[in-house]
Amino acid sequence: MSSMINLLKKIYPLKLAPVSEDTDRAVEILCEELPFTIHEYQSGLEHNGWTVPKKWKAIKAEIKKDGKLIYDGMKHPLGVAGYSTSFKGIVSLKELKKHLFYHPKLANALVYHCDYYYKQWLKDWGLCIPYKLYKSLRDGKYKVDIQTLFEDGSMKVLDYFLEGDKEDTIVLNAHNCHAAQANDDISGVVTAIETIKRLKKRKKKRKYSYRIVIAPEHLGTVFYLAYLPKKTLKTFKYAIFLEMLGNNNRLAMQESFSGNSLIDIVAQHYLSHNFPDYYQDKFRKIVGNDETVWEAPGYEIPCISLSRWPYKEYHSSLDTEKIIFPERLEEAVEVVLGIIEIIETNTRMKRHFNGLIALSNPKYDLYIPTVDPSVRNSISEEQKKWNYLMTCLIRYFDGKTTILDIALKHNLEYSRLYKYINKYKEKNLISFID
Repeated sequence: MSSMINLLKKIYPLKLAPVSEDTDRAVEILCEELPFTIHEYQSGLEHNGWTVPKKWKAIKAEIKKDGKLIYDGMKHPLGVAGYSTSFKGIVSLKELKKHLFYHPKLANALVYHCDYYYKQWLKDWGLCIPYKLYKSLRDGKYKVDIQTLFEDGSMKVLDYFLEGDKEDTIVLNAHNCHAAQANDDISGVVTAIETIKRLKKRKKKRKYSYRIVIAPEHLGTVFYLAYLPKKTLKTFKYAIFLEMLGNNNRLAMQESFSGNSLIDIVAQHYLSHNFPDYYQDKFRKIVGNDETVWEAPGYEIPCISLSRWPYKEYHSSLDTEKIIFPERLEEAVEVVLGIIEIIETNTRMKRHFNGLIALSNPKYDLYIPTVDPSVRNSISEEQKKWNYLMTCLIRYFDGKTTILDIALKHNLEYSRLYKYINKYKEKNLISFID
């Protein structure tokens, strides 16, 4: 947990943007955690109407009235609207307000403004100020001095591959372009990295391969997939977008486009049994992010999203380490690993016996104790489910039915069921055939 928090604290205060000095610094920090491959896309490169932005930096941002400085946008990474152009001149209050952005529900906070990232043709200037200051502005003339630099650079996408027995790959995705936003989305970045570190230490062989893709929101993933070799792209089976996972809120699962892929079914099963207060909704009904890129025509990679949306500090200067709870990050890692463990271990079974097994015979010791049938009314619903399972289970050893199929049909938690079925394997009554 401490490693995730420490990494988050190093990165989120930076002046992150799709292309910036501080984003390059974040890349260096992340490469100290894992040996990422860095994919670079030069400014001006276009794909489907998306354009890689230039490298951007704000060096001055002041508003003065009557010779008095009333706002310095350089005091906080959100003070200057991302990708604002330079502007120097004297404007009326009416004109000034056209270029001021604020958070109406958080009077003392700054809003995170990113519209210019994606609409580079706007070429406009803007400052983000507290709503309280905005409301206090009075008629008159205001001197504005904004100096920003644009130069050619490269947008960097981090890609780490963890090989498994199969080429089939599960992708963990998070973005790293939001300045001064701890939860959105450096919490997703550190969750993805910690998950992969633990997967590397997994004692069992990995059936699937895994990738982390850390990239500027939308833009990074668009160009990453567009320029990826088709052979590699074909190995991508599922994706999980990770964001806003450190705040103190219940988990939210957003479905893939189809809503019925294996990753959907597994995530819903795991969460319903382990985090029953979670909530779930359809594709793009909870949050909007890179799932649209993974699911785009020609790729159509089922992508679910895990988050703790909503939270009041979203896209504001209050999205800091103060709202990040280490135990919530740990839960997020637990969830991703739990989902992965089901996909990794889910298998069909082939029996090596005929007839009914005496489960309570010490030779097998497969009977799950319950109460005397004569007092059946005192049996819990959970006990009833397991008791019923024992009467049905051996019919599922048909080489067609998976452990997950059984878990879903009997509404039983997968990991406990897996451990129980594994006892049949240990007694050489069955073999796993996937």
